[in-house]
Amino acid sequence: MSDNMITTWFLQYQGPIQLLPILPENCLLMEATVASPELSQFLFTAVGNHWQWFSRLSWDYQQWLSYLSNESVRTWVLYQRGTPAGFIELNYHADSQQGPSVELKFFGLLPAFTGQGLGPKLLQAAIALGQQWLTGSTPDTIAGTSANVWVHTCSDDHPAALPTYQKAGFVIYRTSKDPADTPDNYAEAALCREYIYSRLAYFK
Repeated sequence: MSDNMITTWFLQYQGPIQLLPILPENCLLMEATVASPELSQFLFTAVGNHWQWFSRLSWDYQQWLSYLSNESVRTWVLYQRGTPAGFIELNYHADSQQGPSVELKFFGLLPAFTGQGLGPKLLQAAIALGQQWLTGSTPDTIAGTSANVWVHTCSDDHPAALPTYQKAGFVIYRTSKDPADTPDNYAEAALCREYIYSRLAYFK
């Protein structure tokens, strides 16, 4: 593992209540309501490999299936002309210090779809969907309480990630600095051999 230090920023959304954005005519944002390890593993690697996302590279097929079958996890896929262009993964946390919250766990675009202005729209959608989820699960609270939608990013992520979140209305509430545990041979880890072998065995 790498011995470099990385900085992680935790941010809470403090902006106004958001509505779903108007997307370009050739784009569609759709929730993936069937637990599909194939889809989510593809999205995680397709978006994250360039930034060396590694937290799920060692997951096997059953780990993905169990995780995605949890009602506290929801995924939306952005399509452009029928091709996956990006995704949003939200996690619902029932017990937090400030009551129920929704974490923007993963969010991003495939490299071929960056530079088109889709990132800010996808982030607006993530905030709106998080607020709507909280509204539906906690009807006795004000819809979209700002502090209940949060995210974390780090210095190894896209250099525009932190300013993009801040521009969208997220405010840093905690910062940490820890040794990076990115695999030394990221290209090898990104092959996800455990996932491939376990998927073959699962459908044998």
